[in-house]
Amino acid sequence: MKKTALIFDHDGTLVDSIDAVVICTNNVIEKDHCKPVTAEDVKAGMAYPTVERFGFHTAIKDHFVLQKYSEDFYKELNRVGVEHVKLYDGIKEVLDQLAQSGFALGMVTNNQGLFVRKAAARLSYAFDFEVILGEENVPFPKPHPSGLLQACAGMGADVKNCWYIGDGKPDFEAAKAAGMKCALVSWGAHPREELMTYNADKLFDSAEEMLNFFLTL
Repeated sequence: MKKTALIFDHDGTLVDSIDAVVICTNNVIEKDHCKPVTAEDVKAGMAYPTVERFGFHTAIKDHFVLQKYSEDFYKELNRVGVEHVKLYDGIKEVLDQLAQSGFALGMVTNNQGLFVRKAAARLSYAFDFEVILGEENVPFPKPHPSGLLQACAGMGADVKNCWYIGDGKPDFEAAKAAGMKCALVSWGAHPREELMTYNADKLFDSAEEMLNFFLTL
């Protein structure tokens, strides 16, 4: 019988993808002479699904243009972005130990599932996950809870025994809407002071702290 199911966000929680997103975003918008984005711009935009994020960066309202930006962005991510994604310190070891200890592990992200699976394979942690869902694999992006509930069902887990671990407000809101416990991590795109205002069930400052907490549940 499975223990607690742990469902993770991707960007800002498991991997640092800021450099990849900056490079690929600028590759897409530079052809229209838009102002280049910075790492800080990208961190602020991470709260939005990809199409909306391009609207946030460019102030363009035309959905057709923004949809095309999103499509081109994912082409760039799969072409060059995967080389710029790196795991946060200790994450690989934590995932391995959690999986070996009997936890069911899943991932739900607003990033593209195809890219995330490719990145997970390149960084050699894909085998730890029973379910990996990206924005094209779920009915609605976070903060809607549908992706979390889909992952939970896919792992055969009871939602009351699921945790969602992320790094921002959409993660918190999605977890609570799904009826799951929520943990937030302070090493992602959002400052610890902001995360504390959401009153999540747990706030982690290191991968080691996260591992110790779940192993002692």
